[in-house]
Amino acid sequence: MSIRLSIYFLTDAWEQRKLGDIIDKLTGGASIAPDDYVDEGYRTIPKGAINDTGVADMSGCKCVSEAFYRKNISSKTSTGELLTSLRDLVPTAPNMGRIVRIYGYSEDFLMPQGAYSIKLKTDSDEDFIIAYSNSPDYRKTITTEKNGSTQVHIRNGEFLNIDILVPSYEEQKKIGLIIKNLDNLITLHQRKLKSALSR
Repeated sequence: MSIRLSIYFLTDAWEQRKLGDIIDKLTGGASIAPDDYVDEGYRTIPKGAINDTGVADMSGCKCVSEAFYRKNISSKTSTGELLTSLRDLVPTAPNMGRIVRIYGYSEDFLMPQGAYSIKLKTDSDEDFIIAYSNSPDYRKTITTEKNGSTQVHIRNGEFLNIDILVPSYEEQKKIGLIIKNLDNLITLHQRKLKSALSR
């Protein structure tokens, strides 16, 4: 369970900016039909990768051929990069717009439509932005901005136009590190509890 970032303190010292002001590059996914998937090849980002933990859930990966991957290489992402989803099949869109990082061994992946890789500008901290994407204010904005009724989505331009409150880069790094450490501590205790209950 990710620590929710509260932005109700120090708001006088924080600056209102657009997501487009802190995102250097937003890269979208490729159109992948069911028969494009193969048994072995390049892994794709699964639909359930985006969640509230800040860590991409890669457990549902499928594969495409190397030829298909090369043809759609502009939609690739890699280990260590940030991901979001601007589409959700659930009307309440519980995970749309949340931001996660891909962890693991160095690997390239292909993103499907609706998934986006995010490259931040140098004055923005990744851990802070991941935490911010789980904050109550941000989640409320995503709910307001979403379009559709069954397959809900946010258009790229609307996403980049979202207002967020950010402190200085130095404060972002401090907040991001604190929240990351708290999340790691919670995860550790959850594993210990799960282990104890399974005995």
